[in-house]
Formats: sequence, structure tokens, C-alpha cells
Amino acid sequence: MVLYQAPTGWRVRVKTRTGKLDLPISAQELEDAVIEAEGLYADARGITNAQPICQSCIHWEFVKAECGIGFPEGRSSGGRFASKCCAYWAD
Repeated sequence: MVLYQAPTGWRVRVKTRTGKLDLPISAQELEDAVIEAEGLYADARGITNAQPICQSCIHWEFVKAECGIGFPEGRSSGGRFASKCCAYWAD
């Protein structure tokens, strides 16, 4: 993931297994752009992965081995139900 500022605003470049994406960021400030870019990165990884797991999500806490948001998908399944998680996929 590469976050950069273009003349039109912030953009994020994401490399996936199938190619590269160059996406616009709506945030104006750097801190907000980083958070939005991380979300887009997680979405891109999930979309290109046929069998996503919670460990691929930005909300997964490796040290605790649980979902950082506290969703039961991550707690009770060990991460195998990420494809059904409401935080993992964009609405």
C-alpha cells in the first residue's frame, strides 16, 4: 500500500495478486487519509482473496488472537467467518 498526495488530493496505490489499484481518498488531512487508505487496502485484499480470514483484516489483533472491534465472527470462529463479517466487507 502506498499513500500519496496527487494534485487532486490523496490517493492510495494497492498491489494485489491480480494487479494494481489506484484509488482516490476523500479525506483532506493526512491522519484521516491513512485510516481511509487502510480500509481500502483491507477491502482490496478481501475482494481478491476467495477465502478471507479475520487475520487478513486490519481490525485483527494478533497478540490477543481476536477481533479488535469485538465482533463475534472473530471471537468464536478463530477467523474463518471473515467473509460474513460486517466490518470486513464494505456495505
